[in-house]
Amino acid sequence: MLISRAQLLRGALAGAALPGFAARASIQTPAFWSEPTAGAARPWTHPLPPGAAPLRFAVIGDHTGLGRPGVFDAAMTQISWIQPDFVLSVGDLIEGYSEDRAEIARQWNAVETSIAKAGCPFVFSQGNHDVSNAETLDAWRERRGPGYYSFVYKGALFVILNTEDTPTPMSAKQAAGFYERVRQMQTDPDQAERDVEAKIAASVAGQKGEYSALEVVNLSDRQLGFVQGVLARHPHPRWTFVVLHKPAWKMQSASFAKVQAMLAGRSHTVFAGHTHYFTHEVFDGHDYINMGTTGGIRQRNGPGTMDHMMLVSLAPEGPVYANTRFTGLMDVAGETGQVRAY
Repeated sequence: MLISRAQLLRGALAGAALPGFAARASIQTPAFWSEPTAGAARPWTHPLPPGAAPLRFAVIGDHTGLGRPGVFDAAMTQISWIQPDFVLSVGDLIEGYSEDRAEIARQWNAVETSIAKAGCPFVFSQGNHDVSNAETLDAWRERRGPGYYSFVYKGALFVILNTEDTPTPMSAKQAAGFYERVRQMQTDPDQAERDVEAKIAASVAGQKGEYSALEVVNLSDRQLGFVQGVLARHPHPRWTFVVLHKPAWKMQSASFAKVQAMLAGRSHTVFAGHTHYFTHEVFDGHDYINMGTTGGIRQRNGPGTMDHMMLVSLAPEGPVYANTRFTGLMDVAGETGQVRAY
């Protein structure tokens, strides 16, 4: 378990209604407020529930690519035991990289069935597997609406960025090879794991090899303008949490450097995924957390290879992080429900 503290917080608490979920002690002002978005689709499953402090939410890592059967589904059940305000995903929930709209819908339906087991609202972020071409982008817009957005909850500001603005598709040859491995993971996961281990041993997995062209952070000028506007409208939240799929601070992204400049002087935490390997870094006193996996295949060996969640509680002195492996989170009978988790 990793515990860290940040700086002194400012601001007031807030609250909103959520049918179907247990309510915490309500207060008079709205707890959940989002920037207006076009259309009916929203990038969360339910509005966030009412209640007083503390703010308490769970962050999860990548379900894909090459999702190991059962890990994500069991993790959603495990999260239901701790009853956070909501679950925050850093992206990569479907395998994607397909032009078959029926297959894309099947993948999303399966993920959403698992998500429902968490028993609390689920907040989405776009990953490169979720939105990888025109077909997956259309599916996202129909189901989840905007690719980047913001909301305020219990006085904290959440800014959800989109590193796939615009998507970077695989070639047909790459996609065909990728889906051979997807099918193998579903039919013979033990062999799929052995093949991955062989690639790691040969220093292929986790390197810039055949997918190096996909390692691009795309933050459009329009998105950067959105971030600037959101931060200007919310100058003094209790805390600012920034979420993006690719850890842009590791990728020499000029566009993300502009975001960092906008965040200067503001108490904030940044979450990302994509690498399938957990790291925690501190820049100018701010936590930058690269999540490991919630079912996605390992890309390297080491202490950061884990299926885990980060349980975040916003205390008066700043966020407190409880880094929890799904292999260690048990029910009253001492069972995790996990079979293939790292």
